[in-house]
Amino acid sequence: MGVAEFELLTETFLSALRRGGGDISAACHAAVQVLPVQRAAITIDERDVGVQPWCSSDEVAARVETVQATVGEGPAVDAVATGVPVSVVDLAANCGHWPDFAAALAREPVSGAMTAMPLRLGAVRFGALDLYRTSPGHPNGSMMAAGLHVADIITAHLVSARPGSAEHAGEWLRGPLTSASIHQAAGMMIAQRGVGPADAYATMRSYAVRQGISLAEAAERVLRRRIRFDREAR
Repeated sequence: MGVAEFELLTETFLSALRRGGGDISAACHAAVQVLPVQRAAITIDERDVGVQPWCSSDEVAARVETVQATVGEGPAVDAVATGVPVSVVDLAANCGHWPDFAAALAREPVSGAMTAMPLRLGAVRFGALDLYRTSPGHPNGSMMAAGLHVADIITAHLVSARPGSAEHAGEWLRGPLTSASIHQAAGMMIAQRGVGPADAYATMRSYAVRQGISLAEAAERVLRRRIRFDREAR
């Protein structure tokens, strides 16, 4: 892509972002409008718990993101860890690199390709922009360049977002309710069991995987006191 093409992509994306309301959720839909993809999601790397979905363009993307967040592995997790894009040629057949992710995804009616674009600024990684195509296959160079450029724009918004600094800026920093419940449940476990944050999140994640439920559902059970963990439980 040339300079003129990047400038046009920037203008088109920002215009779609404004039309959608200017918040982080609108960024998912704007990405779908300007890139050759059918769905998108944004995950944020949260301290101790790992990548968590902050927005998805549709229910299909939301299901895949929930799986990643629950098992703690997948394309976005690797993209955050390495700082480079990670692609899956076919979600229905090429996820063996992540056994727990593949096993959980096999229970979901999803297929097609996925590429996780890191949201990065230098050595700092904030999360990933996950792009989905309904047809399996490798992304071409043009799509990779455009996807990384959109990811950089989203990163810039995350970095500059400060409550009160601009209209809707605070929305970029406000996590979803499911994320809030996970942190609340972890806090309850830390207070009750005297464990560290990493152990609390790991215990909930292990329970969720064993039960075949999402991490958010496991957190809800903790908050409703429907389950208790002994000190050795994992």
